[in-house]
Amino acid sequence: MQRPACSALRCDDGIRLDTCGNVIHLRRALRARIAADIDRELPGLGAARRRQVLEERLREYAVAEAEDFVARREQARAEQARRDEARAAARKRAERERQEAADADAVRQALPCEDCGQQRSAGLCEACGFRRRTEAAITEGGLLAATWAADLTDPGDVAAVTAHVRTTLGADIEAAHQHFLELMEPGELEANPVAAASVLAFNALQVVQQALSEYRSSALGRLGRTPEADAEARRAYKAEQNRRWFRANPTGADAVAAATKAAYAAPGAHSRVPAQGAAGAAARADSGPHRDGRARAVVCPAVRALGPAPGW
Repeated sequence: MQRPACSALRCDDGIRLDTCGNVIHLRRALRARIAADIDRELPGLGAARRRQVLEERLREYAVAEAEDFVARREQARAEQARRDEARAAARKRAERERQEAADADAVRQALPCEDCGQQRSAGLCEACGFRRRTEAAITEGGLLAATWAADLTDPGDVAAVTAHVRTTLGADIEAAHQHFLELMEPGELEANPVAAASVLAFNALQVVQQALSEYRSSALGRLGRTPEADAEARRAYKAEQNRRWFRANPTGADAVAAATKAAYAAPGAHSRVPAQGAAGAAARADSGPHRDGRARAVVCPAVRALGPAPGW
């Protein structure tokens, strides 16, 4: 009769026994080891007594092994219970935090707009948010224009340049509004005044942002043509030629191309810091008191040279 194949076994502690042969091999190895210990410790025992001692020690080992297995299983169960409790506590905490965030967001959404008072605007409606960004961009554009079109030591010149920029941008915003209104159907804006205000404010922001990029380019371009910028370009050209991979042939095509690229990039990077410093000085001059204690209404020569705002 053919002996049935033994199926794979798995203990509770995760040890997998693929075949019964492995178990028999382990038991035989254990029995041989205990027998060797008995022969070393009790060399004068007879065969019957030796067999008895061997069986007693095997039983003791089996009992200890069973107790260790039970202890490890209980420890694993306790660890699993602690992990389950920790996961449940984490889920409850996450749910509580989500609920608190939802409640706080609901309270914030119920706040009226700080500028126009529109209800349920989360403290600032969309149109007023666009208007604030537009005002900040207009102020920045005026200060950038003042960096190269006004005497930064004269608060009157700075104020005149910023006022000129504000007036010019205001006219451009009004022209953009008129163009937008011409494209709308009659009565369409009155049907949804909130959306209409947001669209108009967004159009104004787009106009100012486009002009602001032109003012930045103008400021960087003018500051990039200063003697300091030229010196920085020459230093960048020499530094690129002195790199170790160009030292063997500093006048070669690759070296000259890399040095030229570095020289063109250096004035732009060099002019950003002066532009920021000049804008800060213009802001301080614009906010400071005038020499005669009152604002001047006379347009200074720098404003006449400034001309209209950059086209877009």
